[in-house]
Amino acid sequence: MISTALLSALLVAVLVSAYLGFALLALSQDRHWHHLGGARHCPPRAVLPLRVVGYMLLLASLVLAIVRDGASFGTLVWVTALSVSAFSVVCTLTWRAHWLRPLVRLLQGLTA
Repeated sequence: MISTALLSALLVAVLVSAYLGFALLALSQDRHWHHLGGARHCPPRAVLPLRVVGYMLLLASLVLAIVRDGASFGTLVWVTALSVSAFSVVCTLTWRAHWLRPLVRLLQGLTA
């Protein structure tokens, strides 16, 4: 039997990986990159890696949800986590975009 603490940690990991995945997918778009990073366009060499890592994080959240709850209920947890995470990224970009600036600064350092 899995402990309650481990189940909670896995759920947090599902939500965090989905949130970061959607955040990276949003940052691969010029509009959000310009708003947060200051540069007019997302660097072309960064677009594909941002999208690939974003989708990989979404896939990782699916795997974590399935490990946590099994295939049937895990996919339901995953779809719910996708909805919550996507809405959270939208709200973050709308009202608290500066919260994502450290992530953009990190990405700018990696692509420089």
